[in-house]
Amino acid sequence: MRSILVCAVTTMLLAGCASDPSPKFNVTAMSTSEAAEAAALISAYRVSHGLSPVTVDGRLNRAAEQQARTVAAAGQLDHGDFPRRMDAFGIMGYSAENLTAGRQTVTEAVDSWKASPPHNRNLLMPQARHVGLARADSASAYRRYWALVLGQ
Repeated sequence: MRSILVCAVTTMLLAGCASDPSPKFNVTAMSTSEAAEAAALISAYRVSHGLSPVTVDGRLNRAAEQQARTVAAAGQLDHGDFPRRMDAFGIMGYSAENLTAGRQTVTEAVDSWKASPPHNRNLLMPQARHVGLARADSASAYRRYWALVLGQ
């Protein structure tokens, strides 16, 4: 069951995102290799707030990879049909997604999410047990795009 709060946060985030994710740029690099680093950073942050740590999940990595590739090719952030994508990857229960662009490192990406109230709520979602993270590079103005998916 997806949280109404997470859906409301996702809806608020979508309102601020562009709605035309059509491909405009070639994706020059893709990686999920920073997922373990992201999980360690997010776990330390969650534990400092009295929450459980998170571990990397391959399905969440693949879902994040698809979205990172999509937004890097479009040159703009857009969550698309998040519930449908979670269903397609077999991700059940509570889930949330954070996107950012222009950050060069996973630490910068995580720090930007901590500084954003809706993204921070996702990082501190009590039900989160696993994460997936992907980075995609393109020739767009932001160059580097990050997608984080959190789930039960």
